[in-house]
Amino acid sequence: MPKKAFEKLTLTARTALVVGVTLLLALLCCLLLAFVAGRSEDPTANLTLYGEIAFALSMLFCGFLGAKLAPEQRFVSGLVASGILLLLVIAASVAFGGTSFVKEAILAALGAFVAAAGALLGAKEQKRRRKH
Repeated sequence: MPKKAFEKLTLTARTALVVGVTLLLALLCCLLLAFVAGRSEDPTANLTLYGEIAFALSMLFCGFLGAKLAPEQRFVSGLVASGILLLLVIAASVAFGGTSFVKEAILAALGAFVAAAGALLGAKEQKRRRKH
């Protein structure tokens, strides 16, 4: 699908597409990290760390992809997509019962920071090369 086709989509459709693709990436990342955990001596030793890595990577990817696919206001589009993903993660955390509110708030703030960094990376314009 060419990039010009994404420019014709509305912000809502682009955001839903980005969040869906990010959720698929998060699932694949979780499966890969579960395989890594299964191959270690103590599979349950680092599960929290693996979950936090998957969360950070998915937030970074969501912000980056949301900004890359937007025709204008790229940074804001990346933040909107990653904000919706963050709300989904927070809702799932509340639904399944988190361990500590403070830890969840810190992880949400870290996720917002990583998503903003991804959106900033995605919004950065590429330098045009001169033809000599």
